[in-house]
Amino acid sequence: MKEKLEKALLELQEGNTDALATIYDLTSKGVFTFVLPILKDYALAEDVMQQTYVSIYEKISLYEKGSNPRNWILTIAKNLAINEFNKNKRVVAYDYDENQSLQDGLYSLDPNLNTPTIDLANRVLTEEEFKIVTMYAIGEYKHREIAEILNLPLGTVTWKYKNALEKIRKEKEKLRKNEEQRLAKQA
Repeated sequence: MKEKLEKALLELQEGNTDALATIYDLTSKGVFTFVLPILKDYALAEDVMQQTYVSIYEKISLYEKGSNPRNWILTIAKNLAINEFNKNKRVVAYDYDENQSLQDGLYSLDPNLNTPTIDLANRVLTEEEFKIVTMYAIGEYKHREIAEILNLPLGTVTWKYKNALEKIRKEKEKLRKNEEQRLAKQA
């Protein structure tokens, strides 16, 4: 994939705008799962993902042949996500409604686009754990790739992933037991 991505970036640099579609196809899922834990808002993460490709097009002259193409793209995505987060952090303080839930000053995932497991993960995991789990499960990154992207040792990523899954499992078990107790009291 690295070779295909670099080839597409170099083609875009040479003026072949069709290469942007290849870049999008190769990286969009990963870019989305990379910015989602930063923003904790599905629709906003989609917007930032799209803006990333506009920025790639605008900044393609800055790409240096032989550098890590995925990291170059993810750096653009991360900067856009952080800017968007900071912008929305100011807005959220004044524009809160019942359909949005805040967690430590961050948006929660849109409940209409959410699954119970993602919602649970969003509530019980740290930002880094959530990022690792979503990059692995949704973005289909390998642990080795996640370690490289997040600048963490491979062992740390696999350990955090395993612990995050255990946190989710324990929380699901706790919720199940609470529900059983609630139903038993009603009977």
